[in-house]
Amino acid sequence: MRARRAIHRAFGPVGSLLIAAAVAAVPAADAEAVTARAAPAAVLTGTGVLDDVVAITATNAWAVGHSGDVANPKTLVEHWNGTGWHRISVSPAAGWLNGVAATSARDVWAVGFSGSRALILHFNGTRWRRVASPAGQAFALLVDVTAISPHNAWIVGITANKTLIEHWNGTAWRRVPSPSPQTAPLLSGVSAASADEVWAVGGLRKTLILHWNGTTWRRVPSPSPGTGDTLYSVTVISARDAWATGSFSGGTLILHWNGTAWRRSRSPAIRRGAGLIGISGTSARNLWAVGATGGLVAAASRRAGCAGPATGIAQPARAAGAGPASEPLILHWNGTAWRRTSLPVPANGGQLIGVFAASGRNAWAVGCTKIFANIRARPLVLHWNGSSWK
Repeated sequence: MRARRAIHRAFGPVGSLLIAAAVAAVPAADAEAVTARAAPAAVLTGTGVLDDVVAITATNAWAVGHSGDVANPKTLVEHWNGTGWHRISVSPAAGWLNGVAATSARDVWAVGFSGSRALILHFNGTRWRRVASPAGQAFALLVDVTAISPHNAWIVGITANKTLIEHWNGTAWRRVPSPSPQTAPLLSGVSAASADEVWAVGGLRKTLILHWNGTTWRRVPSPSPGTGDTLYSVTVISARDAWATGSFSGGTLILHWNGTAWRRSRSPAIRRGAGLIGISGTSARNLWAVGATGGLVAAASRRAGCAGPATGIAQPARAAGAGPASEPLILHWNGTAWRRTSLPVPANGGQLIGVFAASGRNAWAVGCTKIFANIRARPLVLHWNGSSWK
């Protein structure tokens, strides 16, 4: 399951949001180990965790996340200019950014929370500005965003133990009614192929999948193979081809939409603690899924975060003499099967949380060294150049 046994803990003064937390990574050997490793991973300066990334061109990309401890996070924004990554100051400084999306260099969205309030930031090509959320002063966590055009974007998350979906019409964000099952009120991923083909995924104990047909959001049946089932991310290739990733009690979880139904897809055998947080693709034969072999504090690790002081977050166990409790994980879909890919691994391990595939020769994966809840974690960025991750 992703490096965690699902234990639900209350976060923040609201105390009503239940977020899955990981407690122990099982110290077992990978059934399909990848031994070849590249040069040391691209660890950025400073501390922090990157939760998502989007590439506009080969010389223009944005990554967002947080720095500081999970109880008092500070917004983190990094920009790629074709030569290097540079940290950018944004306001408010206090907060946690979970998702980022763009339609152009002058239309970039980042979402998350500040305190216990929804946080939406927009970049117009010159500067980042805060934009009002329809959630207002209510408790709300924004977890992911997808942008179809400058006049059409979607945000998903949670508010008052109910699913939260917001839509941008080019002028303002408006809340849109959405199904909200009591057992799985969290939405953690959203992706669109067109204005009338949008998918949102999540769940806290059972998988949750919603579909927008251009008029309304409806719940769609989804496989839920074990306990603590959670979907973190979704990517839509076409109306008949979409993928969602997550974790369950048995390990990594990958679901596929074939135009008729969601079905579970076989993934490489990794230890029970493994999980997949991010997924992105450019075609039916080129998709990337990222995560970690262990140590994930589940939904808080990208898709959710916390609204205030977190209590009882356990660190992953590690066997004596074993390697890091968590190592970055990347899987690739070639149109036939998912296969584990060789990648650089930081000396102290790490986790990958977000991924964006711009083309067959250009993809970015982001996360952190150690584990995301470690205040000493540093931003981790890997790039796919068409032949290897570096």
